[in-house]
Amino acid sequence: MEDKESKKEEIEEKENVEELKKQIQELEKKLERTEEAAKKLSLLYQSLQEDFEGYKRRTQREKEELKEESVLKVAKGFLDILDNFEKALESAKVTQDVNALMQGIEMIHYQLVRFLKEHGIEAVETAGTFNPMEHEVLETIYSTDHKPNEIVKVIQKGYKFKGKVIRPAKVVVALSPDEKEEIT
Repeated sequence: MEDKESKKEEIEEKENVEELKKQIQELEKKLERTEEAAKKLSLLYQSLQEDFEGYKRRTQREKEELKEESVLKVAKGFLDILDNFEKALESAKVTQDVNALMQGIEMIHYQLVRFLKEHGIEAVETAGTFNPMEHEVLETIYSTDHKPNEIVKVIQKGYKFKGKVIRPAKVVVALSPDEKEEIT
C-alpha cells in the first residue's frame, strides 16, 4: 500500500513539476514580451527626446532670426531719416537761410515721429492732470493760476510702446497754495 501511495505521490509530484514548468515557460514568454515592449518604448522615448531637442534648437534659431529681422527692419527705417538728417547738416554748412534749415529739421522730426508711431511708439499725453503711471514729477510749484495736480511744464517727453510706458514724462506740477500751508 505504501508503494501505491508513494507512486501516487510521485505522479502528483511529476504533475506539479510539469505544471510549474508550464508556468515558468509562460512567465518567460511574458517577460520576453515585456522586455520587447520596454525596448520599443525606450526607443520611442529616445526618438521623442531627439525630436524635442531639435524643436528647441529650431525654435531658438527662429527666435534669433526674427529678432535680427526686426532689428534690420527698424535700422532700415532709420536709414532714411539719417539720410535726410545728413542732407540737412550739409545744407546748414552752405546756407544762410535759417527758415529753410528750420523747415528741413521740422520735416525730419515729423518723419521720425511718424516712424516711431508706425512701430507702436507714441508720446505720453501731458496736457491735463498728473498721472503717476505716466508722469514723473521733477518739481512742484504753488499756483492759483492752475488747478492742483495740473501739469504746468514738460521737462522731458515720455513715451509708450503699444500702451506700455517705456519712459515717463518728466513734468512740473502745480499745487494749490493751501497745500503749502498744510505742509508748514
